[in-house]
Amino acid sequence: MRFRLQDADASLRIFLTMVLLVITVGYGVGLLFVEHTTALTVRGIEEQFLGNEEAAPQQEIRYAKSAHEMFVFMHNHILSLGMMFFVVGGIFWFSSLVSNRTKTLLMVEPLVAILTTFGGMALVRYVSPVFSWLVLLSGLSLALCYVAMVTLIVRELWFERP
Repeated sequence: MRFRLQDADASLRIFLTMVLLVITVGYGVGLLFVEHTTALTVRGIEEQFLGNEEAAPQQEIRYAKSAHEMFVFMHNHILSLGMMFFVVGGIFWFSSLVSNRTKTLLMVEPLVAILTTFGGMALVRYVSPVFSWLVLLSGLSLALCYVAMVTLIVRELWFERP
């Protein structure tokens, strides 16, 4: 018989919930920062990586990201988000509320979305601003998968008791 989240004892349920709470707060702060720096718009994403040196006087001036800034930014985010989704996906693997097919999709899609989001950022910076759409859509997919997994985990830990 395989372990399921709903079979966890109280101490494990509390621990997993606190792990998810800490990760969610960190991810939420990151999303608020993204909203602050890009307004969650295609134009905002373009300005974040390409600069806006022709900005209006009341607007904050931004400069195009250097190769060094891009490497550091992408290195830090790809590794940390990859580990974050490894932890959340690892916990989610023990969920019994969805089919294995849905579970696999929700566990793998964020990892693909990390690559397309940050790859899209490099494409915006070095190829064309049109790739801002890729960044926006893959970032949305990342967030939706995160919310779905955490919601299902918490539901099973606390509301689907055997």
